[in-house]
Amino acid sequence: MKGRRLLGTGLKLAISGGLLFLLYRKIPVQDIGRLLLTIDFRYLVPIVLLLLLNTLLSTWKWQLFLAADGVKLPFFTLMTTYMIAYFYNMFLPSNIGGDSYRIYDVARRSGEGVRTAAAVFADRVSGFVAMVSMGVAASAWVAARFGQPLFFLGPLAVLAALFLLLWALHRQTPVRLFMRLTRLDRVGLLVRLVEKFFLSFSCYGRNARLLAATLVISFVFQGSVITIIYFLARCLHARVDYLYFCAFVPLVGLLEVLPLSINGIGLRDAGYVFFFGWAGMSDLQTRSLALLFLAMSVAYSLLGGLFYLGRTLAGGPDPDRDGPRARGE
Repeated sequence: MKGRRLLGTGLKLAISGGLLFLLYRKIPVQDIGRLLLTIDFRYLVPIVLLLLLNTLLSTWKWQLFLAADGVKLPFFTLMTTYMIAYFYNMFLPSNIGGDSYRIYDVARRSGEGVRTAAAVFADRVSGFVAMVSMGVAASAWVAARFGQPLFFLGPLAVLAALFLLLWALHRQTPVRLFMRLTRLDRVGLLVRLVEKFFLSFSCYGRNARLLAATLVISFVFQGSVITIIYFLARCLHARVDYLYFCAFVPLVGLLEVLPLSINGIGLRDAGYVFFFGWAGMSDLQTRSLALLFLAMSVAYSLLGGLFYLGRTLAGGPDPDRDGPRARGE
């Protein structure tokens, strides 16, 4: 198992390194450096404010899902956990590392592992639905503008797959059929976990106000992400219509979550080069945008590192203090 993990990580490193080599080999490093030295710093303040807003929105949405299923924790505790998870994401092979930390940390505080996992899953799916929906709408505009009617079929297919997944979880029968066919229904512990997950998911589905609130938060969050990257491009003196960012940022986001590289590095760069080059940005600007986004992400994740250090110095979570309140006892 450990050997497979090391092999997988090695392959991801190779893919990231290979893509970076192909993308940057013809762009002089000094040219990228000169462009980055001319950054328009006026856009950095709104970028930082939007990053903070997104942290608050993400924590709020996660708290809503948890509370709807009876897991109640203070907002600041969840925000700290979220920021530490973001820090983990920057230094672990995939976003699963950060999500695993969120599940682990809240589960040990609340004693509700399956409910916590369901809330993280619902948080992720709602974000994907908003991201891909915005991508479909804006991609239709891009397809019409460039005379490429098939352009929006990619994000449309992903959106359809998401809704199919939600339908399967809502109906439950397809999941149970899959477990019977694969004989996973013979694993008693797994069956019990799946049934508990269904209960949590059904709890969300019956709460129309919860679904409406979390979807609105997700759309605002995704709009903020798009605006952040638009401002990063403006920092590099790029003049590209905002609607292109609405269309391309979700597509780049889908590339990032593919488990093929380290934290999306290489895939994200390729996405910026291909899509925004198509929109009119220069080769130098597209590659610099990818590097600037990575630098911003690393810098912001260090805030999560500070939260982790503070929590560690404080002795970590106190189950005796947080557990009863988390379970509403």
